[in-house]
Amino acid sequence: MPVLVDGSQVITESAAIQLYLAEKYPEAGFIPTAVEERAQMYRWIFFLMTEIEQLLWRIARHTFLYPLEKRLPQDVDLAVQECMEMVVVLERHMTAREFIVGDRLSVADFNAAYTLDWANEEEMLGDALRLREYLASMYARPTAPPTITEAFAAMER
Repeated sequence: MPVLVDGSQVITESAAIQLYLAEKYPEAGFIPTAVEERAQMYRWIFFLMTEIEQLLWRIARHTFLYPLEKRLPQDVDLAVQECMEMVVVLERHMTAREFIVGDRLSVADFNAAYTLDWANEEEMLGDALRLREYLASMYARPTAPPTITEAFAAMER
């Protein structure tokens, strides 16, 4: 579980941490100033967390986190199907876009990069060519964190 401790503030949940840091350091410009674009940023963050990440957690629970006797293979099948349907929704949204919202990087892009990296690890991006291109561009940024694969490889060294 991600946790940020900033003085007396203890913040869990990756999206909450991202939003907190973006609000604490507004000069970085990762939260849109126009209320309409902020609303879209929140919309896509919530979409990513509830419609894609939640399904990835279901898959993880029922494939390796839960003890064998609690795993439900049929739940994995359903989560895979639902996740791929939601990937199509995001693929359509990103068709002619560089960023999730507006014309610049926002917290929604940081959230999307990690969530899509996880979806890619689970082979959920399938025919989503635009999302795979977007994911590659996000991780090609000079200050991007390592991908999940890179992080695990570094831990093995």
